[in-house]
Formats: sequence, C-alpha cells, structure tokens
Amino acid sequence: MPNRETRTVSFTPEQASFVTGCVDSGRFQSASEVVRAGIRLLQDQEALRVAELQRVRALIQVGADQLDRGEVVEGEAFFQRWEAKHERLRSGG
Repeated sequence: MPNRETRTVSFTPEQASFVTGCVDSGRFQSASEVVRAGIRLLQDQEALRVAELQRVRALIQVGADQLDRGEVVEGEAFFQRWEAKHERLRSGG
C-alpha cells in the first residue's frame, strides 16, 4: 500500500452529508476515497486551466508577432468585412 499522510479536515453539514451519501451508495468504501476522488477532479481541473492559459498566451504571442510584422487590419475595414460576411450568411448566400 502506498504511503499515506493523515490530515484532519472540516466539512459543512451539507458536505458531510454528501460524503456520507457517497459512501452509503456503495460507490466509495470510505470518506477518504470520496475526498481523494474530489482531489483528483480538482487536479484535473487545474491541469486544464493551466493548459488553457498556456494556449491563450500562445495565441496572444501570435497576435503580438503579427502586429510587430505589420500584419494588421484597420478596425473599420475589419468590421465592414465582418458585417458583410454575416449579412451573406443571414441571406443564405
């Protein structure tokens, strides 16, 4: 069995009831299993957040590089093309 570290945690009554319900359902054998499953989900969520942040930073860098190279579109021209494109889509063409 892997090493374990014992911690004391406090739950609200609602959280305690949820943990008890998870164990009583038979899906988990103990409150510790429920908490570990929750921590795994939090770890997965955090990894996704970090990956998304890296993706956004990369996109920002692409835009900054394009700007440095002068690859820009004047704002009014962009919005005119945007409106024309959406008008074509609305009219079925």
